[in-house]
Amino acid sequence: MKIGRLGIWLAAGACVVVAGVVTWAFWPSSPATAPHARHYLNVTACLLTDSRGIAAGTPGAPAWAAMQSASAATHVMVSYLPDTGAGNAPVMLNTLVERHCGVIITTGTAARQVLAAARANPHQRFLLVAPHPATGAAATPNAVIVTAADAPQRIGQAIRILASAA
Repeated sequence: MKIGRLGIWLAAGACVVVAGVVTWAFWPSSPATAPHARHYLNVTACLLTDSRGIAAGTPGAPAWAAMQSASAATHVMVSYLPDTGAGNAPVMLNTLVERHCGVIITTGTAARQVLAAARANPHQRFLLVAPHPATGAAATPNAVIVTAADAPQRIGQAIRILASAA
């Protein structure tokens, strides 16, 4: 059986019609919402982590999660900076001071280094998440030491304070 040109054109036309019907049937009924930019306040909360950053299982992960949650509720911008190695914490802390962070939150950083930075920068607020509650109270009025268990609540509180002052 020989198919002529007319048969080929009819088969091609049928395929186009079927493709159109299938496309129409599966086309979304409502247009997808376009992503929109998030509007932030003119204030930032910054996190300094150990060299492992905010990966799951690190001390920085729960702090970062608390910061993101508080940011969503307050529109305070949050950022983090992983420490680049032993002995670099003072440099990294000074970097965050120069960025004009409203509060600098630290995890995995030696308390003495954070307190030294707090004494050198009395206008800067610090929140140090310590691994053990025995670390004690901060020796400076602009630095607070909290336990890992208390950190999410205290981080949220610090970010809400930033938002209300902005």
